[in-house]
Amino acid sequence: MNVITSVANLLFPPMCFSCNERLENSTILCNNCIDQLIDLEGIRCTFCHKEISHGFICDECKTIYPFDEVVCAYMYNSPIQSMIHHFKYNEFKKIGTYLGKRLADKLSHYDFTRNTDYIIPVPLHRTKERFRGFNQAEIIAKAISKSIKIPILSDVIRRKKFTQTQTKLDHTEREKNVADAFILKDSEILKKKSILLVDDVLTTGSTMKSIALLLKENLAAHVYVCTLARA
Repeated sequence: MNVITSVANLLFPPMCFSCNERLENSTILCNNCIDQLIDLEGIRCTFCHKEISHGFICDECKTIYPFDEVVCAYMYNSPIQSMIHHFKYNEFKKIGTYLGKRLADKLSHYDFTRNTDYIIPVPLHRTKERFRGFNQAEIIAKAISKSIKIPILSDVIRRKKFTQTQTKLDHTEREKNVADAFILKDSEILKKKSILLVDDVLTTGSTMKSIALLLKENLAAHVYVCTLARA
């Protein structure tokens, strides 16, 4: 550790991004908060909550949602919620990279990643991205791409209308809010390709569903979904 780093750590000691406990080194979470992270695989289907033994979506829900598989890293509990808030709204991009790598570790156990052609981060509307300064999904996607060696297409889908935040909307309102919100800038590149969509949190799946329908209408072969957390 050089002198500058030592002084910086003395004046601004690293803190846990969940509970604010002082850390001994420049990590992201303290050991207590790491222990609170809840791995979700093998619990229940993301959408109907039916018990399943593998993955995140049951066969019945695959007939409703146009996803070939869904992978979420963690439950959206207190440590993850705090981290994602700091990441998105306080510009701590290293949190997105850290969690993206952990999501990549989980993805690496799924056979479909070996046949995935492109990673596509869910796009923000240009107004929101300009205000925030970055697209959080793209930060996550870059960490995944670096880990599992799948190229990113970050400009092939555009959000064509500014939508209100989904946070306080119910399922029906969420679906209506994002209906026809996206447009493909280049459909030819996606024909017969397998796509991995990336975002930060999966709640009802309305946004991902809107994009996946668009991709499959334009002859994408498979659409997989992954997020840092499932709310």
